[in-house]
Amino acid sequence: MKTIKSIIILVLFLTFSCQQEKKSPERNTDSKLELDKNNSETKPKSDNNSISKKNSENVIFRDITELEKYNGFEKISGQVLGNSDKALVYIKKDSLKVLILEKIIKNSSPKSNYSILDEVSLTFKNSDQYIALTQCDLIENPDDKIIFSLVENEEVEYFDKILKTWIIDLNENKFKEIETDKVKCLNEWFGYDG
Repeated sequence: MKTIKSIIILVLFLTFSCQQEKKSPERNTDSKLELDKNNSETKPKSDNNSISKKNSENVIFRDITELEKYNGFEKISGQVLGNSDKALVYIKKDSLKVLILEKIIKNSSPKSNYSILDEVSLTFKNSDQYIALTQCDLIENPDDKIIFSLVENEEVEYFDKILKTWIIDLNENKFKEIETDKVKCLNEWFGYDG
């Protein structure tokens, strides 16, 4: 009888020990995420934009607007680019519009984390002007390149007022600006009543 009790106690002890070991890595992962987030917020801002950009590229985050650099920004849109581990995010604050190319970082958490690969910022004179982000195609030699433009919102089938256009190079992880007259941008919402 003593032997059976000892075996039961031993089995229970091992069971609870194993469960505690399974929970520990999850706590460490969450602590690491919190630590990374806190470190990103305490990094000093630099006057040199390239140094500041390099610092932000090394930061891992869940929501771009949680970073000190983008505190107070509003996230307008975001989307995964093709079948890649890259995403494009459009944020704004007053007259400043920013496009950010992000790397999607998968981990044990159900929610993805991100890091900055490249970014472009534009300041517009009129902060009330509604500027949309839309995917476009090359007029000559359309291909599978990923092209996005900032456009002034208008009720037309194809946007006339294309303000800036970039090819997003997923191999080099860079925005490459091209001339706006080389693209056509379909207004997906044209004719939509709802």
